[in-house]
Amino acid sequence: MKLNRAAWLLLIFVPILLIAGGTASYFAYQKMQAQHQRNVAELEQFGYEMVPSDIHSETVGTLGASQLPSTFSEKKLTPTERVIRGLMQDKENLLAEQQTMLDEIDALKQQIEELKDYKRLNQHFAPESFADELARTKSVLKSTLARMPESEPFSNVRLDVMAAAGTQEYRRFVMANRLILDRPEKARIIEDYLPTYAFCVARAVDLAANSRDEERILMAWFSDPDQTRLPTLLAADIDKLLPACKTPLRTALQATLPTP
Repeated sequence: MKLNRAAWLLLIFVPILLIAGGTASYFAYQKMQAQHQRNVAELEQFGYEMVPSDIHSETVGTLGASQLPSTFSEKKLTPTERVIRGLMQDKENLLAEQQTMLDEIDALKQQIEELKDYKRLNQHFAPESFADELARTKSVLKSTLARMPESEPFSNVRLDVMAAAGTQEYRRFVMANRLILDRPEKARIIEDYLPTYAFCVARAVDLAANSRDEERILMAWFSDPDQTRLPTLLAADIDKLLPACKTPLRTALQATLPTP
């Protein structure tokens, strides 16, 4: 039986198509396998990057020191080795705590230095204390009195008595009225009010003191009345004489205050 033209064509092209399809499938399979291998390799590399491949690799301690890798597994440690490893960990923890404490100490030292600087600055610019103010008042008043012609008959001890007495009245006036005086106000009181009182005290001392010793006792008493006790007769005499000096001064000083 003779084959027609169509049959011959099928006999020729069908095997060719099958061969071509198989070849294409083979190369496609090979390409898929290669891609699969690449995917597996990339996945493995990702795993290596995320999780250490060796748990006994070299590490860095909390203080930055390199630590040698462990040569033994945790499960294979003997009791002694476990103790040693625990002590090593305790040492590392103690070193970390020590460093923390050292850092805190350094910070505290810095704060102390800053406070010292603040104290020095504050002392430099702060107003003088009241004790310093009184000492300065006494010194300035004595110098003021010494320059006056009326003071020529008086000894240095008498000038000390006069300056001490004037300073005590200045102290009483400032404390009684809770005043903070500036320099011009202080100078005005020292120059305009206290000298008159001081000369009045000098005359009272002439009448009350019967010797140089009693004059020195009065100087100590005017300087620190709370810590100095006067003899009975001397105290009685000075108590009679001083009111005549104090009353005019206190009235004049009170008049310098602003009226409410």
